[in-house]
Amino acid sequence: MKNVKILFFILLVTVVSCQKVILKKEKDVTNGDSIVVKKIVANNTKEISVGSYEKYEKLPKLTFEKISKKEFLSVTPQNNIEAFLPKYDGDFFFVQTKSKKHKFKKYRDYGEEGWNGCEPLVYYPKLQMFAIVEAFTSESIGFGRLLLLDSLNDHKYVIESFGDGSVELPIPSPNNKYLVYFYNFPYEHKNCEIGILAINSKDNPRKYLTEHMSCTSTNFKIKKLVWKSDNSFYIKGYKEVFQNESWVEKYEYYKTKF
Repeated sequence: MKNVKILFFILLVTVVSCQKVILKKEKDVTNGDSIVVKKIVANNTKEISVGSYEKYEKLPKLTFEKISKKEFLSVTPQNNIEAFLPKYDGDFFFVQTKSKKHKFKKYRDYGEEGWNGCEPLVYYPKLQMFAIVEAFTSESIGFGRLLLLDSLNDHKYVIESFGDGSVELPIPSPNNKYLVYFYNFPYEHKNCEIGILAINSKDNPRKYLTEHMSCTSTNFKIKKLVWKSDNSFYIKGYKEVFQNESWVEKYEYYKTKF
């Protein structure tokens, strides 16, 4: 009987010790997870969403008037965008900023995963930012978003889309005061959304790009957009019209000033 009590006491001590070890490990893991979560949050603070539809709804709207083709062609597009070729390695490409190398998955068909990944677009030398589009497909529908990566402070500005796919490439105004971009609705024949972001000081990265004005058009899609000045741009718009058993584009030209 005495031996049984001793054996029971040894087993009890062992179980309690094991529980302490397990609790200590769980506590360590929890602490470790907390550190990881904080790191993730810290990294996510570098990703800033701009172009919120809700914010645009509270701001003034653009208005357009028709112009002639001749007037549209009188404006010379600004050359403030450059192509860039990142380094590729297998299914990834890399974009070097001032302080680090960013890794992106190359856009292609990954079999069961479907089409997904990123594609490099352009570099804005005055803004010192890279434009990259991220896209994927789900049930034959394409989704995407456009990223602007700051080469100086590594902040990523995600321009929210007005639809499923990403918006078109933003175009800086002549003196880099604004970015204008648009989204043509794929299943409509004369509908688009236009957004203008104000370009502010980089001293406060979270306020560097802010919503300024927008427009919902039910009269045209956009074929081409050119800035005339920092407060005015011209559009080559079009409607898709069904003629002779096929859809054709009918062009019209517009301008706006704000």
